[in-house]
Amino acid sequence: MESITIFSDLLKFNSSFLIKSLAGIPDESYFIRPEKRGNPLMWLLGHIIVNRGEIVEILGGEPRLGNLADLFARGTYPQGNSSVYPSPEEMIARLAKISSLTDHLLKNVDPGLMDKASWGKFETVGQNLAFSYMHETHHLGQITYIVNLPGIKNVKKPSTIFKKPEERKNSTAKILISNLKSVFA
Repeated sequence: MESITIFSDLLKFNSSFLIKSLAGIPDESYFIRPEKRGNPLMWLLGHIIVNRGEIVEILGGEPRLGNLADLFARGTYPQGNSSVYPSPEEMIARLAKISSLTDHLLKNVDPGLMDKASWGKFETVGQNLAFSYMHETHHLGQITYIVNLPGIKNVKKPSTIFKKPEERKNSTAKILISNLKSVFA
């Protein structure tokens, strides 16, 4: 049961981090393709939601994704026309909803689930879920990269402040050496 709890916590962290990362992103930024060939935020967000839907199915739930798989499943490509997609607000709401469903299912799942046989290239459900988590986290990294590109997110204050060299504290080693030099001087 401990592995299920850990898995649940990891997915909750991903959801929370993703929602915070997307806060304040203008709607038009969801459709920018990095380097004119990378997946835009909208496709990545939708793909993560579809991946969560697959996790819900593995856990025995009903993801109710509507037509999202047609737009965001593995093997699909971002569309040039942004009007075919739901709004970013709707997508974030769908992420929150499917994340809540995933958490509920994990809290009520059979403890032996991770060791049960799976389908496809995975021997166990645990392996299948581990891959799904890794896949989601890979795309979360891509989103993190995109939202930090210049012009995507309006940053009001710098996230890192570098001190000027004269304001830096001396290291313990420098203080010791300085004191030793003063003793022998």
